[in-house]
Amino acid sequence: MLTELALNPWRLGQVVAERLCAGILRISGYTDIEPQAPLGGPDGKKDVVVRRDGRRYVAAVYFPTTASTFAATKRKYKDDLRGVEANSADGFIFLVNQHLSVGERADLLALGGPYDEIFNVERMRAALDDPRGYGLRLEFLRIPMSPEEQVAFFNTDQQDRIQRLLRNELQDEEIAARLPTVARLDSSLLRLLHAAMFEKLLIPEESSLLIGPRVRGGRVRAMQTYVVDSDGEFLHAGVPPEQIEDAMASLFVRWRHAYAEAVGADREVVLRALAGFHHEFVSIMPFSDGNGRLARIILDQAAFELCRRGVATDLTADRPAYFKALRAADAGDLNPLVERLRAALT
Repeated sequence: MLTELALNPWRLGQVVAERLCAGILRISGYTDIEPQAPLGGPDGKKDVVVRRDGRRYVAAVYFPTTASTFAATKRKYKDDLRGVEANSADGFIFLVNQHLSVGERADLLALGGPYDEIFNVERMRAALDDPRGYGLRLEFLRIPMSPEEQVAFFNTDQQDRIQRLLRNELQDEEIAARLPTVARLDSSLLRLLHAAMFEKLLIPEESSLLIGPRVRGGRVRAMQTYVVDSDGEFLHAGVPPEQIEDAMASLFVRWRHAYAEAVGADREVVLRALAGFHHEFVSIMPFSDGNGRLARIILDQAAFELCRRGVATDLTADRPAYFKALRAADAGDLNPLVERLRAALT
């Protein structure tokens, strides 16, 4: 009952709603959870992108703060359903904190395809009141576990581990843990690499060589950053600071897939994977300084792992040509960057 009352009416805002729903999808068997823009900005008709059984889904979160009529819910459903075609997805998931009867759910599902799903308030309540959802419930709704629920939680955790052993999933995780570090990049590791890079560049505070504010390695920037050329011409703006973490999380999900597909693949597949990662990383610009250097270090290591070739500094030596290739990638054409990368292999 407490869970249902916390979900409807909703008082915690859209950001929390989308993050809670991403967690509900994860414990419901979906993988590769990619929130798109929970902190604001255009999301391209997709609040969350997920996968299951080889299919790609776009998910929409509708958490009105007051009771919504079915007509209003249906209008929202039809509007968000357009995200399936717009994003070339296989299915649509609609998460709504409202009561929907069986007939109403059938009415909505008839509007789309065979793989669409609806999580109404009752289905979400059941997921959050299940032992696998207790953590989400505590984190987002601040509803603690009762003593009985704690027992159920630990029993379920033990059963899950046994089932995973039977499916060899734990063995798969151990194999994944032995993959090269570059293949397992995440935000924490990236901050560690950035800190290590600047640790070697420390200058005493009193040194006359210190110009401008000291860079604190490993800290994601808190201000908007721009790239300009030697003539002061604007070249690029990094993503807004409040969107960096989500942008990096989405990038790393895609990178892990791209890396796995590139292992043992044709050189062209490798080059496009490397070029795609490099372009997106420098476009995000997660740090106030050192983004280009760190991107090249990662690129060089990944190239060596995937094709036993390093990447020379020639990649960026011709700055106008390099930025021209990045602008082409911004427009969806990776070919110029791929060609520069091909030429820079050593």
